[in-house]
Amino acid sequence: MIRKKTFLLVGILCLGAISSVLAASGDTLYIGVLDAILMGLENNSTISIQRLEPLVTNTYTREQQAPYDPTISVEATRNVIESQRRLGALPNPLELRLEDYSADLTISESLPTGTDIAITTGLTGSVSNLYKDQYTGTVGLTVTQSLLRGFSPRANLANLRKARLDVDISRAELKGVAEGVIAEIEKGYWTLYLAGQEIAIQQKSLDLALQQLAESQERVKVGKLPELELAAVEAEVASRRSALIDSQSHYEQARLHLLYVLNPQAANVWLKMPVLIDAPFIPIDTLELLEIHEEIAIKFRSDLQQAKLSLRKGELEIVKTKNGLLPKLDFFITLGTTAYSEIFKNALPDVNSPYYSIGGGLVFSRPILNRQASAQLDRARYTRDQQTLAVNNLEKLVQHDIRMAYTEVRRARQQIEATRVTRELQERKLAAEVEKFRVGKSTNILVLQAQRDFTASQLDEASTMVAYLNALVNLYQMEGSLLERRGINPLPD
Repeated sequence: MIRKKTFLLVGILCLGAISSVLAASGDTLYIGVLDAILMGLENNSTISIQRLEPLVTNTYTREQQAPYDPTISVEATRNVIESQRRLGALPNPLELRLEDYSADLTISESLPTGTDIAITTGLTGSVSNLYKDQYTGTVGLTVTQSLLRGFSPRANLANLRKARLDVDISRAELKGVAEGVIAEIEKGYWTLYLAGQEIAIQQKSLDLALQQLAESQERVKVGKLPELELAAVEAEVASRRSALIDSQSHYEQARLHLLYVLNPQAANVWLKMPVLIDAPFIPIDTLELLEIHEEIAIKFRSDLQQAKLSLRKGELEIVKTKNGLLPKLDFFITLGTTAYSEIFKNALPDVNSPYYSIGGGLVFSRPILNRQASAQLDRARYTRDQQTLAVNNLEKLVQHDIRMAYTEVRRARQQIEATRVTRELQERKLAAEVEKFRVGKSTNILVLQAQRDFTASQLDEASTMVAYLNALVNLYQMEGSLLERRGINPLPD
């Protein structure tokens, strides 16, 4: 957990230097919570992979724009024919050499309104040793408009809009992955801190047991305590040594896990010894009303955002497939001019030529049963209904998660004060029991039990503070606001 004023200094995810300071030996890593978050986000392989996903899906958006890109085509041909040909009443056929030339240029474009536009210009020529040379230039415009199927811009642009929604879905997925990584880093940081506190507490507990053993041995020497009393103290010393060994093992496991999620780019990474700069604290953030956290979750929760975006894709699919049920009815019109000459330069295409052509008509087609389009529409509707149910169920799950996490935060917050008071009382109880033992009014068993109770209260107090911070992280992750509260953008625009 990091104070809000600290987060205001963090604009977007830094991909540059991390403010961690390595000790001169190279084996110690001094790091705060903020440094840990930035280092983990920069070096985490899952984040690196997921960050590319929006870029991948954006290529599909560009691909769906391609059908509406203008197209230019050029075609040039030359045909040579050598043959014989009879002319009139001549008794013998004549040798014929005929060369045909043609060059055509077409620029075409399709519009989301279902309109296809093509502009053409061309030049043809015929050169022969028997006939006069002929050259023809043409300029034409053809417009084809869909009147039923393909007429709706919303249906025509459905695939493009779905591709754009896929980009938004991938961004929401990246946000969820980043929040999961941040939560794991923060929890790992505080888990390591708690493990270090447990070692210190268990070491102090062992020192108290050793001190009690030394005092008991002195009393045995002077005859104030039977030697049988030493067995219980020695057993307690052995038990606390065992607990200390377990705490040291827990610390090593927590250290390795934190290094794993941070993934510092350094040699001998597993030998690094993190030194945690930040200590647990009660954040400035205060809980809002439960309903406010639910509203935030409905707006920001990444998996719910993905589900809603998928539902929008399903609605677009219905629009698209419903348009496919319509018959095909296209209207077309063609306008053109023609220039003719026996000289090449006089036959170049000319829009002002007095010779023109005009044509138009309708084209109608429809499958008799049209079962494919009908099946596609039914499938799209069933899928949309499934997605609607999924969104409704997910909203209930989000509300459930928020209420569970909210309850845990409140419980953990109340436990902080309760465990502090318990620890203070157990400390007084231990002091009193030790004093009574020294004046002969208590036993080793009672002193050792008081020590165990005091140690347990210290562990509870340390654990409760960390549990509160982890509960807040979990609440913010459940409502989908962890990135915003940390002032981090996983995918800067």
